[in-house]
Amino acid sequence: MKLHTLLAAAVLGLGLGTSLMAGDAISEALVKKSQKNVKAISSEQLQKMIDDGEEFISLDVREEHMREEGVFDSEEDVKIARGVLEFDIGAAIPDKKKFIVVYCRAGKSAALAADTMKRQLGYTNVVYLKGGLDEWLEEGHSIYNHFGEMVLAK
Repeated sequence: MKLHTLLAAAVLGLGLGTSLMAGDAISEALVKKSQKNVKAISSEQLQKMIDDGEEFISLDVREEHMREEGVFDSEEDVKIARGVLEFDIGAAIPDKKKFIVVYCRAGKSAALAADTMKRQLGYTNVVYLKGGLDEWLEEGHSIYNHFGEMVLAK
């Protein structure tokens, strides 16, 4: 019994520590700086692009295990985790002038990735999805995963 209690406490402690570390002052400052350096696209603007059939590449920078949550409907979806972006983006998207919409769950990793792509890797037409998939769903848009089309129940 003590082992189970200890294990649960350790798991709970790791979970709490992870979320606190993910939102510390330094990382939040980096995100804010990135958000100033690159343009954001709203969920409404992105949905209009999809509806109008505009060409763009969506770049999902979530970790692989997070991608099961779902994606929005796009013609070309590239998946590169933020941690390996600098190593893999050149082969995945060699044309640095393509219009690229970077997204993640909450928009923070996407802002960091878009900023890196623009300022350090030479991509000239890159934006990030403001608020990520969280805001996308909050505004009533669909995502798709292995269950099919999903919408946020309100």
